[in-house]
Amino acid sequence: EDARVQSFYKRFVRDFMRYKDVIQCAGAELVRAIREDARILNSGSGNASVSATSDGDYYALHVRRGDFQFKQVKISATEIVKNLGVNAIIPRGAVVYISTDDPKGVCQNCVFQRKPCPQGAAARGIVGCIEDPSWDAFRELAGWKVRFLGDYLNRGVLKDVNPNYYGMIESIACSRAKAFAGTWWSTFTGYIHRLRGYHGLGEETYYHSPGRRDAARSEVSVGHGFSREWRAGWTDDGGELI
Repeated sequence: EDARVQSFYKRFVRDFMRYKDVIQCAGAELVRAIREDARILNSGSGNASVSATSDGDYYALHVRRGDFQFKQVKISATEIVKNLGVNAIIPRGAVVYISTDDPKGVCQNCVFQRKPCPQGAAARGIVGCIEDPSWDAFRELAGWKVRFLGDYLNRGVLKDVNPNYYGMIESIACSRAKAFAGTWWSTFTGYIHRLRGYHGLGEETYYHSPGRRDAARSEVSVGHGFSREWRAGWTDDGGELI
């Protein structure tokens, strides 16, 4: 009940229950590379909707597929764009970093009745299988300039970094995006929400899953707690950042 004690322990969790320095530094390296991409790609684009290009602003998504047990949130790029609202949150021409377990856009490891999902039209109507699992709609429908971890690894970014750290490093990159949308029920998305809250970006955090776009920013906490974070983790009783 003591607000000072609550504040102390929230800060304790923030400052000590965190990624170790080698991961934090690698995350900063990836963020720097994405920002440089954004500066180059957006300079002179003539697109007024892409703001503050000199600062290298970028956006990010976490798209969980594969063996994720909550099949109803394994959706196509087209559905993600429509769920977010075409250019409502992420403007046309923006650099968008995609953190995903399916970088090739083939719904890798997606299964139906313990067998690999069917391809193409045969997947239509099967929850958890995607008729068009490609990322083409991000480019063609939304007009985004998409980037994946592999794009940066191929350039020598994160050279000599332990690959076991890649997921954590990607969460840092997502946490620094101007706006972020993740997968409902994903604990990976949930932790990114908390990191964004620590950085003062919690209110620019969304879900791309059906009917959940603004759940992270609702006035009251909704849903079970194990897979999501809430602003109580990074604000004091008065709503100020800890």
